[in-house]
Amino acid sequence: MPLGETIAAAATPAGESALAVVRASGPLASTLAAAVLGREAGEAPPPRQATFGHYHALGGATLDQVVLTLFAEPASSTGEDLVEITCHGSPLIVRRILEDLFARGCRPAQPGEFTRTAFVNGKLDLSQAEAVADLIRARSDGALRVAQRQLDGELGRRVQEFSGRKQRIQAEVEAYIDFPEEDLPTEE
Repeated sequence: MPLGETIAAAATPAGESALAVVRASGPLASTLAAAVLGREAGEAPPPRQATFGHYHALGGATLDQVVLTLFAEPASSTGEDLVEITCHGSPLIVRRILEDLFARGCRPAQPGEFTRTAFVNGKLDLSQAEAVADLIRARSDGALRVAQRQLDGELGRRVQEFSGRKQRIQAEVEAYIDFPEEDLPTEE
């Protein structure tokens, strides 16, 4: 899973539905956002604004009416440029959009790769990245609440708090070892 590549995948489960979401994250995302809407390379839609249009494949065919949202780095869930394409939930449409994105230079994302990219780019800590899988797999209200708290960073904050305490205690112990005769002040 090399960094610096643009990855693409369906973000919604396979099967028929009213809507489906396809995501692409990486350096090509902004260019893709403009191109699939039939715009010039420098005419990407404004970030964080849903844009309605037609998805234009490389060969010129219109694949579907879509709502496209571009998230510019670093203000995206992955920390990279990210485009989300909401299309109709036909498996054929989703497959054609993905095939087109691959033809434009994206590669298929591995399972969990968007979350991994978010972790690598500092958007999630390790416990939050693990919480994404827990949230997806939650089968009870209790499991859902625990995963949501972990995703909100509760565990990471507690670990940082304990780590800070440990560092302060370690510094005090080292000071007493280095300067045993000194009257060192205690921290309150």
